[in-house]
Parts: sequence; C-alpha cells; structure tokens
Amino acid sequence: MKKRILILAGGVASRMKKVAENVEVAQELIEQADTLTKGMIGLGKAGKSLIDYQLFNAHLAGFEEILLLLHPNDDFTQAYYETQMLNNDTWGLKISFARQYIDSDREKPAGTADAVYQALSQHSDWQKGQILILNSDNLYSQKAMEALWSCPANNALISYNRDFLEFPPERIKAFAVIRTSEGNYLESIIEKPSEGIIEHLLKETGRVGVSMNAFMVNTEQLLPFLKVTPFHPVRNEKELPTSISMMVFQDTKAVKCIPLDENVPDLTSKHDLATVQEYLRKNYQF
Repeated sequence: MKKRILILAGGVASRMKKVAENVEVAQELIEQADTLTKGMIGLGKAGKSLIDYQLFNAHLAGFEEILLLLHPNDDFTQAYYETQMLNNDTWGLKISFARQYIDSDREKPAGTADAVYQALSQHSDWQKGQILILNSDNLYSQKAMEALWSCPANNALISYNRDFLEFPPERIKAFAVIRTSEGNYLESIIEKPSEGIIEHLLKETGRVGVSMNAFMVNTEQLLPFLKVTPFHPVRNEKELPTSISMMVFQDTKAVKCIPLDENVPDLTSKHDLATVQEYLRKNYQF
C-alpha cells in the first residue's frame, strides 16, 4: 500500500485576512497573508512555506504521495509545486492536485468534509486503502505522521495533550476535546467544552486530549459518511469531525485515539506569523 497524505488547503482564510495591529513580521509576509492560502506564506528560510515543511516531515516519515486540495481560485500553489517537482525539490514526493469547487449558491467552500469528498471524487485511485488527512495551516511532526500510519486500526486520530500546546490559554479553551472509551477508542469530539467537562476528563484520564485534525482514515469506510454529512447548524459547513463522529456512532471501535505530548504550530491569524516563523527558525536548517 502506498503511503499517502491528503493536505487540505482550500479554505478562504478569512481570519488570516483580517486587519491586525502590532504584527511584527516583514510587510512582504503581511501581503502574502492577504493573498495566499495560509500554508503557502513564506515564513521559513529562503521563503519556504508551512506546506514545504509538511512535505519535508512527510518525506522523513516515509510517505510517497501527496494530494493537495486547493481553492478553485488558487492560481499559485499548483504552479509552485509543479515547478518544485520538475526541479526535484520535493524530496522525492509525487504531488497531485484537486480543487474544492463551490456551489453557485455559496460564497465560500462547504467545509472540510466536502473538501475530502471532492478530493477523493477527483482521484478514484485514492478511494481505497488508508491515507492521512492533515490541515495545511498546521505543522504536524514526523513523529505524529509515523504514529498515525503505524496504528493497526483502520482509522485513527492524534489526541494532543492540551498542556503541551503552546497557545494562549483562552485559545486553548476553545479547542475541541476528545472523549475516549475503554481501549482508547474515540467516543466523541466535543466542541467548546465547558469547565465541567474539562474537570471530568482530567479526573477520569489525567489529561485533556485535543483534536488538531490529524487523521488516518480508510477511504472506503469514510466515503459513505462524507456523502451524507450534514451542514453544521451555525457554521453552515460540512465538517470532517462530524463525518468521523457519524462513523463512531455506527461502530464504537471505528477510530483509535493516539495520545501525543507535543506542540502543533498553527496559522490562524496574522498574530501567529511571528510565532511560527520563530518555530521554523529554531527547528529546521532550511
């Protein structure tokens, strides 16, 4: 089985494009943040992007193929990586592309479940076997990728220890948390958890697991749920965690949770640019 990763980069990045004050990075990066998908902002040395580092980590973890799901109006990312492949500058990874097309009655893409469904629909050879599904605006480690792929279950997600995430406390409180059953199987993903839920999880397991949307899935098993995932009643998007939760509702042992104690660099707003830039400077030689 080929080791494959689907990277979701089709969002409109509305929070990143908001005007922000006291952002201590070069004006060129501000301009990129206003025009490019978040994962393509050149925060690394020599202008390398978060997706570049994601590909590097995927290479270290032994992956072979990448499918980049892009916004239909993104006229930069595909051309960039086609050139990188021609120049043998993708660490031997084969990169393919898909687009998240937008229905005429919508102004923005229909969410991550729709993104995965469209990507798989456009590449029939990706509709069988296991793949990783990762965000383009997070930087997942080689360790996380290897942990997902080596999991013996058909489907898995990383349960990040909340205490190791290097974000402001108020931001961490807003993250969805993971409730597991005996054997560390996913029971539920809880959005906007109350303090009571957090206290219960701490008492029950000694840790609070957070989902940062790092999944391994069996595409044949997931596809039927992607097809029927409903729109979120508030955000009006079809969300991948909803699809995963529907799978768990049908089979309580469908998804294994993998505990991991490490930080996950994240690009949400312009205030994250300097933090991620410093992380890349400290942890990578390129």
